[in-house]
Amino acid sequence: MVRKFGLAILLATLAGIASATPSGVSCTTEYFWGIFPYEVCTYNPPRKHVVAAPEMDAASAVAGLTLMVGGLAVLRGRRRKVVNV
Repeated sequence: MVRKFGLAILLATLAGIASATPSGVSCTTEYFWGIFPYEVCTYNPPRKHVVAAPEMDAASAVAGLTLMVGGLAVLRGRRRKVVNV
């Protein structure tokens, strides 16, 4: 039983040390009672970059509106017809 418990602690420790960290996160290894290592991670958010937004002209707006109205017309036309028997 002690062997299994020790192996479980060892594997959990190794998995914690070998875990991948995403970008913007820095981790350091600390030791509990000088024996058991654990990670302390801090998140450093990346600086926001200014991205130019695409401009939308009148022709694109009319094309998008036409597409939306046409799609709604098709969906409305596909309703079930009520048949009186």
